[in-house]
Amino acid sequence: MTQNIYDNPAFFEGYATLDRSIKGLDGAPEWSSMQKLLPPLKGKTVVDLGCGYGWFCRYARDQGAANVLGLDVSVKMLEKAQEMTTGAGIEYRREDLEQLQLEAQSVDLFYSSLALHYLENIPALFATLYQTLVPGGMLVFSAEHPIYTAPLQQGWLSDQNGQKSWPVNHYQQ
Repeated sequence: MTQNIYDNPAFFEGYATLDRSIKGLDGAPEWSSMQKLLPPLKGKTVVDLGCGYGWFCRYARDQGAANVLGLDVSVKMLEKAQEMTTGAGIEYRREDLEQLQLEAQSVDLFYSSLALHYLENIPALFATLYQTLVPGGMLVFSAEHPIYTAPLQQGWLSDQNGQKSWPVNHYQQ
């Protein structure tokens, strides 16, 4: 199964303190850029890949999307999304994106914010998305920059003088 650090209680607790967890889409630095890429959502079928707390799912529903499906591998994320969602119009489902199967030509928009970089087999997912999109459908996504995910041990290092640096070993891998 795809990497799932979000069900680790300590990691999940830390994630809950981030602006994106507290303020939703407005707390996500990439949101203003991604929002500009979105087509009109009224009447559309939308799937959020790695939906987390469900912020984008609720946005899509509120913009008039006809069907919204939020997928995440994390049970904790899906529980939080369900807890934060009132009303109808959104289905949340646990799914390993590397094993995703959906009906051909059934989705107008796939959206994913900072989730796809966790996957090892991205070509298989992209093949599935391509077959699932309706003609003219779109994939709008962001991915974590590799400078953050490249180090085997992520975090700041301090030298003997207290100078901090972020390691970028394994960047090309």
